[in-house]
Amino acid sequence: MNNLFFINIDFTRVLFFFLIINTSCQIIDQPEIAPSFIKIEKIKFETINPNQGTSSEKISDAWIYINGNLEGAYELPATIPLHYQGINELSVYPGIKRNGISADRKRYPFYNSYDTTMNLIADSIIVLQPKTNYEEDLYFWIEDFEDQQHKFENHNTSQAELNIIDFPNTDLFEGNAGVISMDSSQLYCELRTNELDFNLFPKNLNIPAYIELNYANNFPFTIGILHKDQSITAYFKQALITLVPTYENEISWNKTYLFIPDATNFFSSATEFDLYISITNFNNENNIKVLLDNFKVIYRQ
Repeated sequence: MNNLFFINIDFTRVLFFFLIINTSCQIIDQPEIAPSFIKIEKIKFETINPNQGTSSEKISDAWIYINGNLEGAYELPATIPLHYQGINELSVYPGIKRNGISADRKRYPFYNSYDTTMNLIADSIIVLQPKTNYEEDLYFWIEDFEDQQHKFENHNTSQAELNIIDFPNTDLFEGNAGVISMDSSQLYCELRTNELDFNLFPKNLNIPAYIELNYANNFPFTIGILHKDQSITAYFKQALITLVPTYENEISWNKTYLFIPDATNFFSSATEFDLYISITNFNNENNIKVLLDNFKVIYRQ
């Protein structure tokens, strides 16, 4: 009786063991579903009215959402695998390198998403040509240097000033540009805005405000925030970023997106804000040149 009992237990264990192996093999042997792919070379941006300024952009990434779920952010151009099949809702959000930093990639909050419905097919590539434009209800301050009376004022400590280069000129990005030129006798340059609307700059890191700028420079220059409150009469300065040279000999233009709250969030009691641009010629160098174009300040109204 006891022997029969142990034999039954052994048989049950063997049967259970084979069932596990059989089930595991079925799971392992299931064919893996091939992903579908979308291919994006670039995201095209265009403005929809003259008050938005240039259509210049530096969109570096595509943030991909399927049916509202984030699938990832991909540096462009990219061929993107998606583990979906059939009809799905696709959204592509333009991404940037905030403050020009590769490790600080963000969805640009002022560009609209590209939304579409598509039939995703396993092991096939769908080529997309997404387009975007600015959101509605944005505030724009623009200095594109097309008017000889630009919006920057020399500070009384400045030994150099900003001038306008007229089109045509091979050094230009589009249309006219602003230029700051310095030689060894000029040690410091500082330009400031005087805009009441800048007093509305957000002080919260969760509320976006950006400077967009095309620039070409063979010497570092700084963009910063001027701030004061009701208790002081003079502006204080807070550097936002120092932009490194884009060229040494042949002029090369770059574009950047600068996050204003990186500076303004430190000054919760400030009642007035403005911007400044400065250059300090520490080593008495010659032939310093900083070219500026399409200077935009953007925030939500």
